[in-house]
Amino acid sequence: MQASVTPFDLPLLASSLTALSGVGPVTAKRLAARGIKTWGDGLFFLPARFQDRRTPTPIEALEEGRLAVVRGRVVSGGLLGRKGKVFRLILEDDTGRLGCLWFRFKRAHLESFKPGDELFAVSEVSLGNQGEAQMIHPELYRAAEVGPDHASVGRIVPVYPEVEGVGAATVRRFMGELIQRSAGEIPDPLAGMLPRDLYPLAAGEALRRAHQPPHDARDQDLDPEQALWRQALAINELLYFELGLVLKRRRREASPAQDLNPPGKLLAGLLDALPFKFTPGQNEAVALIQSDLAQRHPMGRLLCGDVGTGKTVVAAAAACLAVEAGAQVAVMAPTEVLARQHLATLSRYLEPLGANVALAVGGGNGADQAARQAAAGGGAQVLVGTHALLGQKLSFANLGLVIIDEQHRFGVHQRLALAAKAKSPHLLVLSATPIPRTLALALAGHLEISDLPQRPNGPHKVATMVLEFEHRKAAVDELAAVLKRGEQAYVICPLVEASDKIEAQDAVATARNLARYFPEHRVELLHGRMDGPEQQEVLARFRKGECQVLVATTVVEVGVDVPEATLMIVLGAERFGLSQLHQLRGRVGRGAKPGRCILVAGPNPGDLAQQRLAVLAKTVDGREIAEADLHLRGPGEAVGRRQSGLPPFRVARWERDAELVPRLRECIATWLEQDPELASGKLAPIKNEAIRRWGRRLGLVGSG
Repeated sequence: MQASVTPFDLPLLASSLTALSGVGPVTAKRLAARGIKTWGDGLFFLPARFQDRRTPTPIEALEEGRLAVVRGRVVSGGLLGRKGKVFRLILEDDTGRLGCLWFRFKRAHLESFKPGDELFAVSEVSLGNQGEAQMIHPELYRAAEVGPDHASVGRIVPVYPEVEGVGAATVRRFMGELIQRSAGEIPDPLAGMLPRDLYPLAAGEALRRAHQPPHDARDQDLDPEQALWRQALAINELLYFELGLVLKRRRREASPAQDLNPPGKLLAGLLDALPFKFTPGQNEAVALIQSDLAQRHPMGRLLCGDVGTGKTVVAAAAACLAVEAGAQVAVMAPTEVLARQHLATLSRYLEPLGANVALAVGGGNGADQAARQAAAGGGAQVLVGTHALLGQKLSFANLGLVIIDEQHRFGVHQRLALAAKAKSPHLLVLSATPIPRTLALALAGHLEISDLPQRPNGPHKVATMVLEFEHRKAAVDELAAVLKRGEQAYVICPLVEASDKIEAQDAVATARNLARYFPEHRVELLHGRMDGPEQQEVLARFRKGECQVLVATTVVEVGVDVPEATLMIVLGAERFGLSQLHQLRGRVGRGAKPGRCILVAGPNPGDLAQQRLAVLAKTVDGREIAEADLHLRGPGEAVGRRQSGLPPFRVARWERDAELVPRLRECIATWLEQDPELASGKLAPIKNEAIRRWGRRLGLVGSG
């Protein structure tokens, strides 16, 4: 989901690329396949690198492997060899001669260059059989036609990422026209409002320099990672996003909410009944939640914790406070499997204390729907469910606290829809993925963050090993050994069924093959396409030990707790995110026996995948894994693609730019001190632009 139709408040940027010279329907279709449809998209199709073609190089000074521009006279030209499959032109200048070779060519074009013609030749230099300098398939331009504004000679030339079926010269040509027609029109309310070292260029000028570096550009200007234009564009994105978060937070803090401040008898009863002591992290989180709930504005807190750190019991503690204060609690989970797990856990914690816990999942007959409505209408103090909680017919008697688990699996409008069922309810969101420090810094602008660094039952250790595809038989041998000891195992597949488009193991075929290989053991299949009751029946048999091997997709990533399961085998492991793999392996080793996880790579995993799997094999620290995932794959995998607070930036990258956020917050704080409503002449346009870009995504404006 993009932040806005246009990256800047300029309607022109919504224009189709077909309005540019040379972009016909076929070219437009090929560009659209790369996500480039409008002028706004085109502006951010940034060069991957640059070629310095400003100054010709004497032939005697040419260096192998370097791109060069040579100005020379044609000495001779013609076909080589009896078969004439190679065309060669010889150029000379005052320092030497250069051979130019073509193995694919239009003969008439090359024969149009006659001895004595002055040409510019542009290409990478290589060495011939005798060590002489040569160019293969160089670009040729007649010197008489090369003026000061030539597109390819005498300037720095941008090199764009490849677009299949669209030539580089075509891309340069229409991108040049796009910049000429739009860059000077881009409004930038931030210009002059931030320190120069932080925001060195206005947005339009930054884009112009990105696509058309000036003739006096320095080496830094030609490095897309270090250039000032890149910093300016990144700051432009980050500032508006951070301001959007501040506006969201201020709106929440200005909204009235129930102050849930009971004596704490239910909470004390919960703590007394637990068979373990809270960790310091849990105690701190509960104290902060208790303080938040007692306020007259809605709590907004993100509770992060690795596998086994006790997030659910902290959520139960929050529920105790809300229930004792006379409010209802809604707990929303992304899957029915997880919702039923929460139902079982919260019922065990809360029902002995007198709280009524009910389930609301989709489907069912009229009686089921009536039961859900009755529970929400006051029959239950805690209602646990899936998206069914969002149903229009489901209305709560007195919803005071919303708890959302695995929040990254819900879009912001789904979360807002649940919160809209009450007047500014308190919000507690749970994430089983530890938040990387760099992302926590950014997200802190919107939610308070509590971390659970310790586990009530001590460290959760699972030995992890990575197997190459050709050694996958070792995983089957390990599975045989586990079954022989009377233990249970998961086998995780990336696909439900075989696909013509994706070469990866599918769960259906894997379950069938394992059942044949282990006929004396029961092998069952579980995936998200099965209906809820069928899923529950399979899980029940696995929990009871009636099934020894559960072949599944990531439907078991969270919410499945089977102490006798000691082995997890993940097939096609490179197809999963690091944090997702970490969650999966958290399903084993939950009982008295140690767990083991085997990650089996696919036949062609690639270097990046091997790096990621090596990280997982090296550590069980969820935060370290989340940091690695952030740097290797970006925030979408580290915390979840749809999680509020992780926008689809075009230029900024959290792993690189998060260190700039504190200074941006200082600037925003200064503006708010000067003008709390940001209504003044210079600040109002900045506020309006933040709302234009992020209003819908952050819930600052309606979705209509």
